[in-house]
Amino acid sequence: MELRHLRYFIVVAQELNMTRAAEKLFISQPPLTRQIKQLEEELGVQLFIRKPRGLELTQSGLYFLQQADAILEKVNATIEGTRQVAQHHKSVLSIGFVPSVFYEELPLIVRRLRRNKNLEVVLHDLKAQEQIEALKSGRELSSSLVYGRR
Repeated sequence: MELRHLRYFIVVAQELNMTRAAEKLFISQPPLTRQIKQLEEELGVQLFIRKPRGLELTQSGLYFLQQADAILEKVNATIEGTRQVAQHHKSVLSIGFVPSVFYEELPLIVRRLRRNKNLEVVLHDLKAQEQIEALKSGRELSSSLVYGRR
């Protein structure tokens, strides 16, 4: 599945009409219809009920629409964050942790760090030995904090 499939699906779901959706996407209607059909086949579910005067989302279609929106929102945020990192407007802090600390102080620390919109916090669930190896190899040490107890 490609991101364009999600974009196409979202526009069709918003318009509930293939012709209007195709116009909005600047493509012709037959290829759009084929793309949606292929998406349904790939998923193994019917996303739309075809009616004489348009489309209606199935329950599966409603669920998929919510998820597709969330995925594209995350993709767009990732693209924007990447651009900000490249322009030095945003820093990335990678934190390696052992699962036991996740229930202690780490959530509070992460919440505080995430208040800074110019900082992207990335969490890595690592076993103690993996943390040691990361530190020894110097992997991501310039922007990493390995947190945990022995």
